[in-house]
Amino acid sequence: MKKILIATDLKNLFTRRSSYLNNTGIRVYTADTNDDLLNLHTEVKANLIITHLDMPGIPTLDLFRIIRKNKELRDVSVIMICRGNLANRELCKKCGANAIITLPVDTDLLNSKVRQLLNIAPRKNYRAALAVAIEGKFKDRPLPFWTENISSSGMLIKTEEPLSRDAGIFVSFFLPDGSHVSGYGEITRVIKLEDEPGFLYGVKFTSIDQDVKSALKDAVK
Repeated sequence: MKKILIATDLKNLFTRRSSYLNNTGIRVYTADTNDDLLNLHTEVKANLIITHLDMPGIPTLDLFRIIRKNKELRDVSVIMICRGNLANRELCKKCGANAIITLPVDTDLLNSKVRQLLNIAPRKNYRAALAVAIEGKFKDRPLPFWTENISSSGMLIKTEEPLSRDAGIFVSFFLPDGSHVSGYGEITRVIKLEDEPGFLYGVKFTSIDQDVKSALKDAVK
């Protein structure tokens, strides 16, 4: 199991795009102070620490001197968040940081570094145009959306269009390999996004051809 220690005040940087952290093979711990961070790392032997120079408690530089000198604790990757001046960068290097990310934090870069240091392959989302019919009436235009997850039984999609839970829905779109997917489903889950405009919709397929299911299974693989 991969173990991550995150400074508590950095936890809000990990939002919907960090869904890989919910993987059953990943355990996330948070620490309010450097003393807590050291105690937790001593206990669980983290694979990755994500923190910053201004954590309360013992000075951050002293914390990592302790960690790097201890043969049982030093085998850990570190991501440091800091203001982007030269002095802070040098302090992060002295902490043995594997990656330094400056403020304001680019969350895409942060998530990329986390995956890289934990050796987690990024999810390959793709952009598509979704033709939708609800209650027999087609929308005037295709809905642009991100496929967040997809399987032969349903999919999780993102769009700015407001739709209703339990609505019957007809969908038509193309997979990256050009295969055409169409069928009927039902919206079983609606999530309003907090950090950006739009919604996430869980769609359960209720009627879909067998050859379409096969195409979906191949796309997931």
